[in-house]
Amino acid sequence: MASIKLIAKTAHISGEVNLPLSKSISNRALIISAISGGLVHHGPLSDADDTVLLRKLLQQISEGKDHHINCGNAGTVFRFLTAYLAMTGGSWILDGDERMRHRPIGPLVDALLKLGAEIIYAGHKGYPPLKINGKPLTGKKVFVNSDTSSQFISALMMIAPVLPEGLIIELMEVPASISYIYLTAEMMTMTGVDVEQRFPSIHIPAGAYKKCTLPAEADWSSAAFWYELMALSKGGQLLLRGLKEGSFQGDSVLERYFRSFGVETSYQPEGALITKTRPLNTVINFDLISCPDLAPAMIVTAAALGFEGNFIELNSLRIKESDRLEAIKNELGKAGIKCTITEDSLSFLPQKMEVTQPVDTYNDHRIAMAFAPLAILGKPITVNDPEVVSKSYPGFWNELQRVLGVEF
Repeated sequence: MASIKLIAKTAHISGEVNLPLSKSISNRALIISAISGGLVHHGPLSDADDTVLLRKLLQQISEGKDHHINCGNAGTVFRFLTAYLAMTGGSWILDGDERMRHRPIGPLVDALLKLGAEIIYAGHKGYPPLKINGKPLTGKKVFVNSDTSSQFISALMMIAPVLPEGLIIELMEVPASISYIYLTAEMMTMTGVDVEQRFPSIHIPAGAYKKCTLPAEADWSSAAFWYELMALSKGGQLLLRGLKEGSFQGDSVLERYFRSFGVETSYQPEGALITKTRPLNTVINFDLISCPDLAPAMIVTAAALGFEGNFIELNSLRIKESDRLEAIKNELGKAGIKCTITEDSLSFLPQKMEVTQPVDTYNDHRIAMAFAPLAILGKPITVNDPEVVSKSYPGFWNELQRVLGVEF
């Protein structure tokens, strides 16, 4: 499908939304299970493309027949498998698509080399593809440039318990997306691993993973687009099924953040109930270093409401599935919102939004889902390459059609 045209039948919304399971939890559960030799079992898994791909690649690795591992544009998959393959016997080629070859991997490779890994860049230094000769790793301490991606840290954390002396990870900067480091630590703790977080250090002693089954949760990151839809609506309520109060997913902070946009959350046994209230203010200032995946939904919401928006610590958005800062600036610009961006920030003054051109999605699921809710403002929205949402939320369009009554 080259594009879809969204025509909302109502500006008032009500009903229930089915969210995907968290791919962040699923992907960690798959890697921990593989490292543990199957002692740790995963629960139900996300049907997101990234999780389906990781499961397939781990099966390919276990069979040991084809040593060319292609991760497409799945950053989490590539980074987690870099550490996993470094300690898995065999000679491997770890690669991805053209966009992946422009996403940095150097800080993780540097740390693994300090642990005795044999990794050679098969292209440009610091970037995929990699040639990996898997072998037992040694070493006790690594220093990691941690301001690029928390996934480098999580990858090292998950292999740490099976190293002979465990691992001390010294973070050299304030970590990007630190909430995902907390998520990794929480999941490892569930498996009986002692994770001591004394930032800027993380201490993980040697010790086997214990037999257990890791739980699954609905995905808070995907909930952001329904919070956005509620903020832009004329009123109503939505039940987001499966969301839990006190979740250890870092993006659950959106419950608090979206109060500024006039969305309140209460909890029921089935999930989170969100309702429309008055916005708290019309000048929005957010530091999103811990939860950059919320940035597209929050930025587009603020712009559509006619607020002033100031968003900082967004440097990791430059190396996502697209350069999200440029993508958001471009698409808001087409809708009449002039933005100012730097290497790690985006800001705009109050302006009137009017979407008159098709929304380009840059092969990026979160760009597609962030702009789709604008249909509730009353004018048709055309979204190009809508299939990109399958990376994290394959059922998104069906849910939007059911809740908003959009016509495709």
